[in-house]
Amino acid sequence: MLRGLILRLRRSKMRTRLLLLFTMLTLLPLSVQGMVTYRHFSSTLNEKTKQYTVDVAGQANANLDRLLKDLERLSLMPLYDEQVLSILAKYDGPMGSGTWALSDDYQKMKLYTSAQAYDRPEIRGIHLLSNSGTLFSNVEPLAVNTSWDGRHDEWFSALKRSDGEWILLPPHHPSYYAGTDPSSYISVARVIKEPRTLKRLGYILIDAKQSAFGSVFSKLKIEESTNLMIIDGEQRLLYEQKPDNGQSAYGELMGSGRIKELHGGERERLGGTDYLFVSHKSPYSGLSVIGLTPIGVMLKESRAMMIFTLWLALFCLVTVLLLAYAVSYRITLPLVELKSNMSRVERGDFNMRVSPLGGDEFGQLGRGFNKMMEEINRLFHEVLVIGLREKEAELSALQSQINPHFIYNTLESINMMAVQRRHDEVSDMVSALGKLLRYTIDKAGRLVSLGEEIAFVDSYVRIQQIRFGGKLTVHNEIEEEVQHLRIPKLTIQPLVENAIDHGIAGREEGTIWVSALRFDNELLITVRDDGNGLEEEELTALNREIEQDPSMDSLRRSEEESLGLRNIGQRIKLLYGEGGSLTVDGSPGQGLAVTITITIPESGGEEDV
Repeated sequence: MLRGLILRLRRSKMRTRLLLLFTMLTLLPLSVQGMVTYRHFSSTLNEKTKQYTVDVAGQANANLDRLLKDLERLSLMPLYDEQVLSILAKYDGPMGSGTWALSDDYQKMKLYTSAQAYDRPEIRGIHLLSNSGTLFSNVEPLAVNTSWDGRHDEWFSALKRSDGEWILLPPHHPSYYAGTDPSSYISVARVIKEPRTLKRLGYILIDAKQSAFGSVFSKLKIEESTNLMIIDGEQRLLYEQKPDNGQSAYGELMGSGRIKELHGGERERLGGTDYLFVSHKSPYSGLSVIGLTPIGVMLKESRAMMIFTLWLALFCLVTVLLLAYAVSYRITLPLVELKSNMSRVERGDFNMRVSPLGGDEFGQLGRGFNKMMEEINRLFHEVLVIGLREKEAELSALQSQINPHFIYNTLESINMMAVQRRHDEVSDMVSALGKLLRYTIDKAGRLVSLGEEIAFVDSYVRIQQIRFGGKLTVHNEIEEEVQHLRIPKLTIQPLVENAIDHGIAGREEGTIWVSALRFDNELLITVRDDGNGLEEEELTALNREIEQDPSMDSLRRSEEESLGLRNIGQRIKLLYGEGGSLTVDGSPGQGLAVTITITIPESGGEEDV
């Protein structure tokens, strides 16, 4: 299928090719830029959202630590109050045997607990419980029992085993509250021991409202669809701030059984929705703040960016197609007319002419075509008069005389046109091309001065610099004393061309250094680039091939081939024998350096080296 597409493209008209070329040249970089921009934008946005959620969880844990430290400090206060310790010791006994406390003791404990709970709206109640179950509390008497048997509540067993350390009890319904209080409380509790004897005197229970734990998120900017949870070390839920849809994610997260395996920044699928899982554990309390943010919410801005990019690409596509069609039509119209006239010429109509003629390059081609037709027409009639052999001789002479000068005149006309229209780059390229043609056509001899060869290389480099759009830099380091030395024609330019094609092409930029210096009785010419270079094995094989003896087969070139390093090396050997050589040096990533070494004769003046 691909071969058929390439074949159809080759057979298509130039207008179609230009249309496709302009479209691809415009859309390809635009598409690549759009994809790269979208991916970078999405990646950056997702990373920032993830980091922000981690920071929110960390800040929430810091707020939670401050709350728990405050409650822990409250649980330590009875240890420093001798009156509280003495009253608890008075009501010692087996759990469940406690009765009403004396009025005086009750009032003292009431005053103490009320003072501790003053101006603390997050605390539902502070309770001091003796070993026998006598309960002292700041809560109004009708709302709490005066005696209580803790053996009926499962959480009380964990409190007895704490041995004086503070513990955090997850949401529960304490049975010491009278009536049917539906609220659940999170409690900070501690065993109270006599400081000197370490005998257990009772317990302190600080019941905090669940809203107190929700307050740690109140001042944080959180996405409305984000689910935040606080769980303890046993994965028990202490508090959950549900998203705007009111759906809890704790049950599904626990049901998946992967909560212990998940780490911060991973994706987790719950209830058919993908979430970004973020967790932050407090080293102080052991509590973890977990954040679940829907991936779809994170990609909301990315989708908007993608839609904008697609609309922009569609607009650019339509614009490019219109412009490409207009430009290709304008460019190919004179060529189509010229092709039509040439078809009629093929059928023997030598009176065809191109008109109208503009002042651009197509106008130059048209005038050249008209002039050519005039000459052909004249020559055709001369052939009829003087015979085929005389016509062939004159035609050959005319072509040898007219063609070079016609090319020079045409290039000069294009150059003047570019200067008049201030197209400096076009003028530079045409001037350089003219110098190249004159050098290759006019310099009939095989030896030229080094200065002339360097001037030829400069013209070639100028054309290549315009072609590469400023990515190519060439430095000449030529000693003045070697400028007059004569060397084989077309020796340095193929080396520069090789450096461009194999060392610079395909890279963002490149540099080539051309140097020529005299070392004792030798002329050293080096062309060096900063391209990809070659491995040591490749360099060895290349130098071995260059050192092979010259042969007619190796020196023969077809129209598609260029003067390779081997051909240049063998030309040097043919001309100078042992007095000339070509070597290649370099390393991977450091470019190549091609050096021509020629022995200089002892005679002075413009020597042929």
